[in-house]
Amino acid sequence: MSTVIRSPNWIGDGIMSLPAIRAFRDLFPGERLAVAAKGYLAPLFLNIPEIDEIVPLPDRWTARTLPAAASGLRRRGFDRGLLFTNSFSSALLFRLAGIRPLAGYARDGRGFLLDERVAPPPPDCHQQFFYLNLVERLAGRDAGRTFPSSLAVSAAEKEEAAAWLREQGIAGDRPLLAVAPAAAYGSAKAWLPGRFREFILAWLRRRPESAVLLLGSASERERIAEVAAGLPAGAFNLAGRLALRRSIAVLSRCRLFVGNDSGLMHVASALAVPLVAVFGPTEPGRTAPVAGRFRLLHRGADCAPCRRRECPSDHRCMSAVAAAEVLEAAESLWEVGND
Repeated sequence: MSTVIRSPNWIGDGIMSLPAIRAFRDLFPGERLAVAAKGYLAPLFLNIPEIDEIVPLPDRWTARTLPAAASGLRRRGFDRGLLFTNSFSSALLFRLAGIRPLAGYARDGRGFLLDERVAPPPPDCHQQFFYLNLVERLAGRDAGRTFPSSLAVSAAEKEEAAAWLREQGIAGDRPLLAVAPAAAYGSAKAWLPGRFREFILAWLRRRPESAVLLLGSASERERIAEVAAGLPAGAFNLAGRLALRRSIAVLSRCRLFVGNDSGLMHVASALAVPLVAVFGPTEPGRTAPVAGRFRLLHRGADCAPCRRRECPSDHRCMSAVAAAEVLEAAESLWEVGND
């Protein structure tokens, strides 16, 4: 018996789905398990022993890529499909690939494409349970224990990351603070650029021996450049220069992470890197880390939570968090890490 899981499309959601993937392996120990993921996200699932195969999917669907992807899945002959995504297109892809039975949440008008329609969990549940619920309902029983959302970084990846950092002028014995000032979902989830600058400047005055690594994707370069402009030599703008696996490997070498409710926040958590995260329009109860050392700063607002990508007003949920608060939280975790 072989099962293919359609992974979520965001980095953070991909990490929050790992406990469900591990629970699947525990509940169905004799099955072969594959994960089908968009090409940009597929490397996230490397080195996960519970996964037997990673099937990269096109990053964008077109009249050519959809049937080609369906044909590739069909050739693998999967016996069952499970959709962690909610989209109509993901269900259509698996049906075109002949993957039956097909289970998932009946959303986005795709109920008629599913063989098993799973009742969704309460809307305020943590996102990890959103995926775990699908696996447990498929198995007909609870997992019975908690599974980690940890990522695996090989020794070779760590050595390669260290060598790359040395090429950037960052010595291997220098303590590293990772700062991710952006959020892929949109600026509504990002703390103010000026506050990030204020925090970094204060941090480097206190910790001149450390190096601050500004991390983010190529699409986030402009926002991160706004933060990085004029920072002293201890800050290194690496935005858009790291592929996903190298970002993971570099983060694994960091002593602390500071950022927003974002994919890189979840990467840090999955690597057991202590972290400080500023939450604004999103609800910490649904997407916050569930293990490890972390500090969350969340003031809320009368208009939060919201699902807007850009704030249409004064972004009060983020402006309520001061740079001094983030600095204090970061210092407390840094000191713990020094014990």
